[in-house]
Amino acid sequence: MKAAVMRSTGAPLVIEDIDIADPAPHEVIVRTTAVGVCHSDLHIVDGTIPIDPPIVLGHEPAGVVEEVGSQVRAFAPGDHVIGCLSVFCGQCDYCASGRS
Repeated sequence: MKAAVMRSTGAPLVIEDIDIADPAPHEVIVRTTAVGVCHSDLHIVDGTIPIDPPIVLGHEPAGVVEEVGSQVRAFAPGDHVIGCLSVFCGQCDYCASGRS
C-alpha cells in the first residue's frame, strides 16, 4: 500500500509502497481513507519530538477494517472505524454516556 514516509528528520515526506504484516491476534488492519496530520506530527518532522525514522505519520485515521486478528471480537471486515489515541475503558459512566 502507499504511504507518506518520513525517511529523515526535516526532510520532505516520500510517497512509497510499504508492506503491512498480517494482523497479530489483538490487531486489526484498517484501509485508511483519511487521516489528520496534526501539530505533533510536525514536531516529529522537525525533530522536536525525537523518533527514529523511517515512520509513517498521521495518528488520527479513519477507514474501513480489512482484516482482524484471531482474537478480535469487537470489529469485523467492512466496519467503518476511526483511530483514537485516548485510552478509555468503554464501561464507566462517562464512556457509557458518550463522554469518553
